[in-house]
Amino acid sequence: MEFLHPYWLFGLLAISIPIIIHLFNFRRYKKLYFTNLKFLKSIKNETRKQHRLRHLLILISRILAITFIVLAFARPYIPGPEGQQNAAERYVSIYVDNSMSMQAASNGSSLLDVARAKANEVLDAYGSSDRFQLMTNDFLGKHQRYYNRDEFNTLLAEVEISPAFRSITEVYERMQEAEIPAQEAMVHQYFISDFQKTFFASGISEPDTVNMLFYIPLIDEAYGNIYIDSCWFDSPYNHILQHQSLYVSLVNLSALDLEKVPVRLMINGIQRALGTFDAPAGGKTTLQLPFTNNAAGLQFAEVMIEDYPITWDDHFYINWTVKDRIPVQIISESDPGYYFSSLLANDSVFEYKPYEISKLDYSSFAETDLIVLDNISSLSSGLSNELEKFISSGGSLFMIPGEDAGIDTYNKLLFKLKLGRIMPYDTSRLMITELNARHELFFGVFEEIPENLDLPEVNGHYPFRQSGVNYLETIMHLQNGDPYLLLSNHGKGKVYLLTAPLGDDYGNLVRHAIWVPIIYRMAMLSRPHDNIYYVMGEDRVIGTGLDMIPAENQMIVRLSGSEYEFIPAFHSSGEEIELLVFDRIAHAGHYKLSVSGETIAGFSFNYNRMESDPSIYPYEELKEMLADLGYGNILLVDSATEHVSSTISELSQGKDLWKTFIWLALFFILLEILLLRLFRK
Repeated sequence: MEFLHPYWLFGLLAISIPIIIHLFNFRRYKKLYFTNLKFLKSIKNETRKQHRLRHLLILISRILAITFIVLAFARPYIPGPEGQQNAAERYVSIYVDNSMSMQAASNGSSLLDVARAKANEVLDAYGSSDRFQLMTNDFLGKHQRYYNRDEFNTLLAEVEISPAFRSITEVYERMQEAEIPAQEAMVHQYFISDFQKTFFASGISEPDTVNMLFYIPLIDEAYGNIYIDSCWFDSPYNHILQHQSLYVSLVNLSALDLEKVPVRLMINGIQRALGTFDAPAGGKTTLQLPFTNNAAGLQFAEVMIEDYPITWDDHFYINWTVKDRIPVQIISESDPGYYFSSLLANDSVFEYKPYEISKLDYSSFAETDLIVLDNISSLSSGLSNELEKFISSGGSLFMIPGEDAGIDTYNKLLFKLKLGRIMPYDTSRLMITELNARHELFFGVFEEIPENLDLPEVNGHYPFRQSGVNYLETIMHLQNGDPYLLLSNHGKGKVYLLTAPLGDDYGNLVRHAIWVPIIYRMAMLSRPHDNIYYVMGEDRVIGTGLDMIPAENQMIVRLSGSEYEFIPAFHSSGEEIELLVFDRIAHAGHYKLSVSGETIAGFSFNYNRMESDPSIYPYEELKEMLADLGYGNILLVDSATEHVSSTISELSQGKDLWKTFIWLALFFILLEILLLRLFRK
């Protein structure tokens, strides 16, 4: 037992007063005069021992009454596990979980409302002079200070659901960063949350022994949840009138098996596909939603399901751009080979643009996705520089050196691209003996990969020696082990190198069945495809596709269907202008980037699915986990069965005993009165 006001204990000196009085009473004798012995019959026999016993009982009652009164004023208490903080001000940090999972309902109120109520109960356990810090998932700068009770309540009322996800370790470390005015002061730190298992994904850090931590779980049983996890396309390229398929990953984290659950695909506000899915309890499934790209330009889509009580992850937002045609530029010495014109010129998917190298316009590169060097004999330094810029900005280059190519000019370009070098022409006739049939160029070409695949042959080639730092992938090999078709990434673009001239005089590739998928897929994969969605809180740097900042510098990001907008920060990555959105994306949905009122790009943001797993640590599991960790200054409060304020007072400050001592003092005062009345009788 300890005392909050120990100086009151000097009042125990008052015990000497009744002791002195009683000592004097024991020495006084009362004389009784009588004239006749018959009056002795009316006097009760009383021994000396009885007389002393009665006075001793009265003395003890008075001493105990005074003792308990003094002790009550000294505010006795039984200290908590880590002792009592005796400072005039105490510092209290309260984390209120405002993540997406706190939207779930509990007894008619959202878990966030319940958390606010529990935070107020925590306040009731402290005095008006104590200081309070509010912590949420937003990690706002104003939450790094300590406030009085009224200011804290104002901040608490402003807390709203946030898309930010934080682990318990991140929250604790953020709490520790707050500046405390009093040096070496004990801080009581409270965590009010539904305590999802994902919240503990990074484990529990050992807390500072100076502080006390309190975990206040809000629910003891997890809700079931069905949610959309992700989406992707069957084909990375989208063109007009293309039959496309969107794949949707769905997760069933409920206790029931699901059958025929409807899923809708809305494109630009119009329903374009409808499907259903089955999923076992705790399982995952993938649904295919086929549709047709009927219009060119920027497309905004939303995949929707219905599920209660957790609804925030029932919508998934994506966007993509549908092109009229894919621009392909063929650069040749004179006329391009028939093997290009016959495939590309009359296909509505491609914009076929043949150029003679002597009449080449470098400015046309900006409007091209794929450039093919068709049997070019020599590359100028100016062309090499422009091609390197084109690749770095996201374009694709297909290099096909001619038979009498100036290998020095090619090697200068290959050196710029950090790839390697080609060696003098080898006239050996060789078979292509190995093909990477699982490469993206051959996606969908082979239903089954035959063991003895019929492959083309070549009548000569340029041996290639890798000496650069960029990774090279060999797609096709010759029978002597030399590479025939290679691929490497450079900047945001791709470089394909065919190590042999192209045409009937140099082999039979252009008449082989695999030539068509090679050139078609190369063109379709020629540009890096923008993300069809971003995750809030994870993706904070967004590519715009712009290579320079608009002169007006009037870029605005606006949420579709809302008045919410902001002016983004931006910087140049050397290849394009990138937006720095940081935490400005506050709501899931479609965002449009406009310059001077014209929409130039679109982005779709979705809430982080880390909160979609409803698994929690119930009270008993939390209790067992904390016991295993052995951290003595982390205490668990059962908010479902206990009043938080009184429980916290006992756990943190100890059990207050002054009321008990007041009752004991009253008891001994009453006992003294009763004893005095009995003596008189």
